[in-house]
Amino acid sequence: MEGPLRRRPAAQTGVSAPCTDGRPRRPYNVGHRRRRAVSDPSDLRIACAPSVFRVPAGAAFAASAPLLDTAMYEIAPLLDDPIHNLKTIRDVFRWAITEMENAEISYGHGSPDSWEEASFLICRGLKLPFDHFDMFLDAALTHNELSRLVHLIDRRVHEKVPTAYLLREAWLTEHRFYIDERALIPRSYIAELLEEDLAPWVEDPYEVGSVLDLCTGSGCLAILAAGVFPNAAVTASDLSEDALEVAKINRRDYDLEEALELVQGDLFENLEGRTFDLIISNPPYVTSDSMSRLPTEYRHEPEMALGAGADGMDVVRRLLPEARRHLNDNGIIVVEVGDGLEAVEAAFPGLELTWLSVSGGDDQVFMATKAELDRYFGA
Repeated sequence: MEGPLRRRPAAQTGVSAPCTDGRPRRPYNVGHRRRRAVSDPSDLRIACAPSVFRVPAGAAFAASAPLLDTAMYEIAPLLDDPIHNLKTIRDVFRWAITEMENAEISYGHGSPDSWEEASFLICRGLKLPFDHFDMFLDAALTHNELSRLVHLIDRRVHEKVPTAYLLREAWLTEHRFYIDERALIPRSYIAELLEEDLAPWVEDPYEVGSVLDLCTGSGCLAILAAGVFPNAAVTASDLSEDALEVAKINRRDYDLEEALELVQGDLFENLEGRTFDLIISNPPYVTSDSMSRLPTEYRHEPEMALGAGADGMDVVRRLLPEARRHLNDNGIIVVEVGDGLEAVEAAFPGLELTWLSVSGGDDQVFMATKAELDRYFGA
């Protein structure tokens, strides 16, 4: 996409009329808007920012006729063009909500509705602070600022690109992370548990000496763990080299190059012989059926970070038997599985697991000790 003010073939999209001085106006995106062909010169309206005026019939029109080839130019869409009608942040905010509601976009990457989605996109698109966004609502926008916001909203609404990818940033708890299409957008209930120091399952965060984050993606959980367990050597592993490139950016942003180790490999591959006090993992767990019905927004994310077979257990079914060999005595593993409680119990009947309470319910994240895994899979 070339931006919100982009040219399309004349057969698909009209181009705005030239200004009266003969300069062609910049093409603009009319997208889904209704277009009205110009047939009566006396009814012709030409917009030359900032004013809109009526062209009189007769000589004035005749003089401009060579520039107003109605096969190439359509005027009516300009009257509904956001670039010419939106002036303040409040204007853009209202318009964005309407566009999102009309498009029936899907939420789930951090915002619950169009109100929060629009406010986040506009606020961070302008690099404004969250806490004082209201103070700027009536601030006028420069042309470049308005063009950027219209471009972002256009892509969010029509291409269904998640806002986090558009802005190249995502927030987990109170932490900002760089993100792009190479990695899953950060979202995990494990972050909530880390905010509470994994209490009461971890008695003293300062006594945790080693942490492994499997399927790390952007590295967000590993970075949070490094802050929660200050004396721990933290390792983050992922199969995707592309995702690890994103994790490197976040590791650098948090100045953790020496404290956070990144390893490329399939689960415990390249970690042979190493053990940890704590293993955390938010692996792929989406079922094949759910993958086939995902909203467009989720299809912008790496498929390998989501899909996990017919029951969503393809990765977890491999992870747990191997995990026991990589846990220290008294070590624990914490795994997020979405709404996968029944699938986990079906895959591992009789395995003693502790389901942890998070904001999404009591069936999203489970914990197991090394002792429990040894008893189930054999020491």
